Amino acid sequence: MADIGGTHARLARWSAETGLETPLRVRNDDYRGPVELLDAWFRDSGDVPRRVILALAMPVGGDARQLTNRAWRFEPHELIAALQLESLVIVNDFAAAAAGIDVLGPEHLLTLNPESEAIGGTRLVLGPGTGLGTAAIVADEPPRILASEAGHITFGSAGDIAEQLVREGRARWGRVSWERVLCGEGIAWLHGLMSGLAMRPEDIADAATNGDPQALRTVGAFSRLLGEFAGDACLAFQATEGVYLCGGVLRGLLPSFDTPAFLAAFADKGRFSASLRRVPIYFVAGYELGLHGAAHFIAGRCRMPSAEWNA
Repeated sequence: MADIGGTHARLARWSAETGLETPLRVRNDDYRGPVELLDAWFRDSGDVPRRVILALAMPVGGDARQLTNRAWRFEPHELIAALQLESLVIVNDFAAAAAGIDVLGPEHLLTLNPESEAIGGTRLVLGPGTGLGTAAIVADEPPRILASEAGHITFGSAGDIAEQLVREGRARWGRVSWERVLCGEGIAWLHGLMSGLAMRPEDIADAATNGDPQALRTVGAFSRLLGEFAGDACLAFQATEGVYLCGGVLRGLLPSFDTPAFLAAFADKGRFSASLRRVPIYFVAGYELGLHGAAHFIAGRCRMPSAEWNA
């Protein structure tokens, strides 16, 4: 199985008997496309699988066959023929990440608001990486995982920097979505607007961890914007059982993440503020959610209505 995002891919074998093997993490830039990536993995491992599940950073089940943030196309029957597969299952990468939540133990979760109180129902998983992923876990038996493209909702914020983001973003792209802001490139863009400095996302994270005032100001603004989006998404999905934050960008920002700013923006929803303050917020630290979630799905422990099966 493989979890293929915009920047990196994670690959691992899984079986019901042995579970998930240690994942291999590779850079997508090192390959021309999905066939080359998977073929190289098969050849290096010396054991060619015949059944594959791919968690892909793109909508599944529609006409689009290209990663949202990379010019890689996925034509299922071409992949099956080129790699001589018996079957191929495709799911959305963040739906797979959401499915992986139920594999976690308490030691994998950091609670951001310990005084919260979960109410049984829907859970929400979201996180900024190359893009902004969002998916929901609907209480059912087994749980249903709903993929979402909520990150592509039009950006709208009450923050001081919002007007400048919208003005510059429209000049660049014609439209500004939340994903343009809440992703790796987004935090670099935000830092450039606030400080006048061009820095890579990982360098901003390191600078903030080391106490750099400008980087801390950027991380604070990013935390507030993420809180605004997460609160809106929580209302949209009625995610009263909890919101789980993950993604590569947040892993780097965790030491300097402005939790009070995030929580204040999350709950600043007028008549629904009191109810949102009770929603548990968790940070998921350093776990291969997509691969574990794909295995969870193949084992029949959850359902994904948008999954695509090919043979």
